[in-house]
Amino acid sequence: MKKPVYIAFANKLAEMIDSGIFKPGDKLPSIRSLHQNKGLSIGTILQSFNYLVEKGLIFSKEKSGYFVQDISNKEILPPKVMPVSLSAKNVYIDNLLQKLPHDNTSKKFVSFTNALPDNRLLPFNSIKRFIQQTSRDASGSYLGLENRYGNNQLREEIAKRSLPWKGYIHSEELIITNGALEAILCCLKAITKPGDTVLIQEPCFFGVLQIIECLGLRAVSVPSHPETGINVNDVKKACEKLAVKACIIVSNFNNPDGASIDTKGKKDLAELANKLHIPIIEDDLYVDLFFKGNKPDTIKTYDTGGWVMYCSSFTKTLAPGLRIGYCAAGKFTYDVARVKAMLNHSTSSFNQRVILQLLISGTFEKHLIKFRLEMNKNLNRYVSLIRQYFPNGTKLTQPDGGLYIWIELPIAINTSDFLEKAMEQGVSYAPGEIFSSKGNYKHYLRICYSGLWEKKTENALIILGTLFKNVVNTVEV
Repeated sequence: MKKPVYIAFANKLAEMIDSGIFKPGDKLPSIRSLHQNKGLSIGTILQSFNYLVEKGLIFSKEKSGYFVQDISNKEILPPKVMPVSLSAKNVYIDNLLQKLPHDNTSKKFVSFTNALPDNRLLPFNSIKRFIQQTSRDASGSYLGLENRYGNNQLREEIAKRSLPWKGYIHSEELIITNGALEAILCCLKAITKPGDTVLIQEPCFFGVLQIIECLGLRAVSVPSHPETGINVNDVKKACEKLAVKACIIVSNFNNPDGASIDTKGKKDLAELANKLHIPIIEDDLYVDLFFKGNKPDTIKTYDTGGWVMYCSSFTKTLAPGLRIGYCAAGKFTYDVARVKAMLNHSTSSFNQRVILQLLISGTFEKHLIKFRLEMNKNLNRYVSLIRQYFPNGTKLTQPDGGLYIWIELPIAINTSDFLEKAMEQGVSYAPGEIFSSKGNYKHYLRICYSGLWEKKTENALIILGTLFKNVVNTVEV
């Protein structure tokens, strides 16, 4: 099959880069000059450049053009993984989170903490249109309350979306929630009581740690490797050693390290849950943000006994402020719905109907194609600048999806203590310590790349890297 013209031209440019005709840092010929000299359309050339950006071979500078990426540096090492320690501990995370400074609202300020998609990258016109369309319902039925399970049509539409990865989620087991965190909260509340032990992977999203603290639970953590996720044997040992009541596991693109579990691991976890009768709460918030191949499978894909409670939402991909999440709770559906009803009865009827229209219209899938491409470009841009401007010895992840880069800095830098100084320079990030139930990762940080790429984004990464370098240089002197 003949390759598209833009890929053929991109491959020629890639060969010129490989052979050294274009060297790292060199500016490529402008789109206009290539259009004139090669006889290709401007659209074709732009497609070629975007293809090479996605491959990490080139990068763009606002109002300056396209440049060859420096890929000749030594191999990027992933951050170090903490050793296994199978002991349950109480979680005290909220006080630490309250001490963190709030992001500045100045237009010049750049937040790498914010874990939500930039509004300018969302299908704003479609969202606005369906909000207006929903509000024009003459019956006013959207003003009423849904039942505890949620809008039936929305549940059926979400169930259909599980078919590509053979999840076979049934609408009858779905509960619509206010985001994925409420789904996780409802699941935990339904199957545990204060003092119980739950298993988590570390590093772990601090929102999950807050829920564990709020419910008075104890946590045992198993380490997550950025490239392979958790080891199923570690999970099995913890469950056999301790009275684990539930496991909370991110199967795809963990927040913050971007780790994913392979298909075998997902099958083994589903089998383990069914064999030991220990529920797995699968937090799969980022499954739609994959950069390679097809949509990943899940642990729920291989669940045969209803022991996997699948949680996700549209918060990170479509409309954060509408707060529509869901849980496919398997054999615990009634119990989870009961907790949901006790918390707040039901999720906004109006918001559910807007999301429903965005799904059935095809808007969401079209948006995802563009959004994934932008996030992949951002990842490559961020990684390039971090490699160039952060201190020697910096280690970082290069995930195949999601919204985060997990970074290990030289041990001299305590990222919690350093955050205020960074914010004085107009930059923020998430310090590593807030992703641990044990106070680990003091010289780690998470950077989110979900914003619209701008010149100030590039400058902020350079500023942050320079600040970290100065700390290391001062210590060495």
